[in-house]
Amino acid sequence: MGQVFDAILHRRSIRKYKNQEVPQDKIKKVLEAANWAPSNGNSQPWRFIVTKGEYVDKVCNVFYNWAKDYIPNAPYIPEEKVPGMLKYAENFGGAPVHIIVTHEIFEDEIKTQEALMAASAAIQNLCLAAWEEGLGTVWIGGYVLHAEDTREILQLNENQEIVGIIPIGYPDENPVAPERIDLVQKVKWLGF
Repeated sequence: MGQVFDAILHRRSIRKYKNQEVPQDKIKKVLEAANWAPSNGNSQPWRFIVTKGEYVDKVCNVFYNWAKDYIPNAPYIPEEKVPGMLKYAENFGGAPVHIIVTHEIFEDEIKTQEALMAASAAIQNLCLAAWEEGLGTVWIGGYVLHAEDTREILQLNENQEIVGIIPIGYPDENPVAPERIDLVQKVKWLGF
């Protein structure tokens, strides 16, 4: 099996990290991989914000302040999972670094959608490269991406949209692979 396919099959979303600094050269390497993602017309619309220390803490606080009310009251979250999810919400599992991936918002809606798709591809490259470097990641979406407090902390301009917050660090867990729905249920073949 090839290296890329192996990384795709074995990469996991990590929600618990060791209290260990990530060398800046490793971060630069995963950013380089992200920067080589495909994009329409080679537009490369993604931008990266790398945070640690107080910036990580502030963004985590935005998420936790929302999650502490939302998680216990969400009808789809089993009661026994609430304490663990709240613990995770405090600091995204203790990841020492976050990489925030953004794209530009354009007047042309199609161009904005293409920028979102390209930035998403950059995130996938980033996560796979991090795994190869012995680092764990998880793709954070939802409320925290759209909160005005998050935008202010990250000093975003009005034409930037966050695609994902990617906590990154050395994994302190080895999660099992989640099941996948069989491709038979997901693929339509035309002209074969």
